[in-house]
Amino acid sequence: MSKQKPLIKKGQHHTKEFKQSAVKMVLEEQLEASEVASRLDIPVSMLKRWIKNEERKNTSKDQESMKELLLSNKKLEEENKRLKMEREILKKAMEYFIPGQN
Repeated sequence: MSKQKPLIKKGQHHTKEFKQSAVKMVLEEQLEASEVASRLDIPVSMLKRWIKNEERKNTSKDQESMKELLLSNKKLEEENKRLKMEREILKKAMEYFIPGQN
């Protein structure tokens, strides 16, 4: 039984959509990389490289999201601290202007 040659010849490139679809089959549909590669007539090593690149890209996005969340959290903590101080100042002002009031 002779081995079939890939549809894409050496030096040619697959479209971004094709790569994303292949990676999605493995990561989201949980198919085996070897099965997907066989179905698409591409080398398994190429598919695994695409998967690795996608996982790296997702990790970068996750790290960036975490930085944004930490920055947002810090700003909210500072705002919360400021609002608590303002509330205490207003309580003291209220006691000054209306004695006996809680």
